[in-house]
Amino acid sequence: MRGNILGIFFTVLSGVMVALIVLAYGRSDRLAPEFRFTALDLIYNSSTEDKDLVVGINAYDSKDGDISNRIVVEKVVLNKDAETAVVYYAVADHSGNVAKQSRVFPADIADIEYNGDSSEMIEDGMHPNLMFGDANNLSAAGASSGEAELTDN
Repeated sequence: MRGNILGIFFTVLSGVMVALIVLAYGRSDRLAPEFRFTALDLIYNSSTEDKDLVVGINAYDSKDGDISNRIVVEKVVLNKDAETAVVYYAVADHSGNVAKQSRVFPADIADIEYNGDSSEMIEDGMHPNLMFGDANNLSAAGASSGEAELTDN
């Protein structure tokens, strides 16, 4: 008798839990935010920063409203032949839904090649490129095998 009562109790409890899970899932925010772009007269060059690239872009979410302050620049891909820069953006709402978009800008390739693109010049602070001694003193055999050896002059 006691086993039947426990079985009925756990069956009813399981049904209530399933109903709560379905209700919570139905009310959850599953819609990704959307981007809205306005015209921007910008030419991508060596001095262009991320803050310049997000001008004229807004992001809105149906639940969170304006989330433009959460927009990030994921990466910039240069097309030297077409003299353009494709900028990839992403934004996430407070529920974790992510939207991604890209935008194409004209690029001043000559300026970027001459002055360098600051986004490509980031160096890893944990593993800086250390060189002991003069680079001309490294033996060719050691350098080709992956192990550099110093030679005496």
